[in-house]
Amino acid sequence: MASERCLKAIGICDHDTISGVLALWPSGTSPDPSLPLLVDGVEVVPGVEINCEWGGRELHILGYYVPMVKGPFIDLMEDLRTSRRERAALMVKRLEALGLPLDLQRVLEIAGGDSVGRPHVAEAMVERGYVSSVRQAFERYLGIGRPAYVGRRRLRPEDAVRAITDAGGAAVWAHPGTSRSLALIGRFVDLGLAGIEAYHPEHDRQMVEECLRLARRFDLLVTGGSDFHGSSSDEGGDLGSVVVPYAVVSSLKARSRPSSGGKGVNS
Repeated sequence: MASERCLKAIGICDHDTISGVLALWPSGTSPDPSLPLLVDGVEVVPGVEINCEWGGRELHILGYYVPMVKGPFIDLMEDLRTSRRERAALMVKRLEALGLPLDLQRVLEIAGGDSVGRPHVAEAMVERGYVSSVRQAFERYLGIGRPAYVGRRRLRPEDAVRAITDAGGAAVWAHPGTSRSLALIGRFVDLGLAGIEAYHPEHDRQMVEECLRLARRFDLLVTGGSDFHGSSSDEGGDLGSVVVPYAVVSSLKARSRPSSGGKGVNS
């Protein structure tokens, strides 16, 4: 799709996993984020999106050019994915208690990989006719404070920034306007934050300008993207609907120092 829409590069940042990037790596070669990965003429920027929580709010931290071989950072990703699967099972149990039974195996099939989350539970609910959309599933059942909500392992955003930076990746605050917590940016910068995602489908012009102001103040890279979650999802925007210059890719490479493993989260 990216090739058909004439995109020069695309960042693949699945939630808490790099398996999507690994699936594209040529067989018989060792995954190395310092080497360019081209698929159908499109450069794939390897990354991950780490879900975090602060003060009851959800924050997402992007890690570009993170290590893709076994080491402390990958161990952290595996722990987060295990927590996700356990959380999905608990949500299915709560929905069953509410008279809305789901097949957990079907939820995992919809996820199509090892990073299952609330959107996949929501899609299964839409399939069964319990709700009319993923958004409605969140509003009625799966959102924070709703009857089937189950909290995830609470990784602090500071830990995510530190883990990405220590591993040699470039940490970027994803769609910060959705978390209403921009005052935290100073502490993220102190831990090595490299950039801020100013351009996003859920950012209005005022939020974009605020992100640009913070980028100038803290000498941060300005990134952006459509946050495309698939054609069947109503989350994010359409692929290529929000773009940034290719120079952003070069800047992310310059701010990262890809390595074989990384040190992981400091205790």
